[in-house]
Amino acid sequence: MSHYRSEYRAIARVALAAHPRFADVTIFRVWPGSVDDATLPVLGVLTPQEPCEADTQKTTTRRTLMQVALRRAGGDEIEDLLDEDSALIEAIIIAALRRPDLRCVLEETSIVTNSQGYAFVGTLVMGFRLQSWRPVASL
Repeated sequence: MSHYRSEYRAIARVALAAHPRFADVTIFRVWPGSVDDATLPVLGVLTPQEPCEADTQKTTTRRTLMQVALRRAGGDEIEDLLDEDSALIEAIIIAALRRPDLRCVLEETSIVTNSQGYAFVGTLVMGFRLQSWRPVASL
């Protein structure tokens, strides 16, 4: 049985890959430190943080941060493209992950652009908070 965070990432990757807008996007299981221009566009799904609070002596509330990162090249409209991507990613992720036992909300969106020669490269990072209720870990 896979870990629940692994399942979150897998569900998100499959849902994003299924949409035609992301058909030409390479989806990484692990986000590399740098990506060359020939590989763009790329997308990664990460779960880098998870605060945990004890509800009772037997249960916890987990608030997993799931980040979806998309990097693509474009012209001076790159921020507009990433805005369109963000609206679609938000809808896809919430539809794929939200259920009665899992709360899923968009918490933060950031866009960073830079120029590499005559092309612009933009990176979109969206942070979703996934709240679940789990038993306390035990052996």
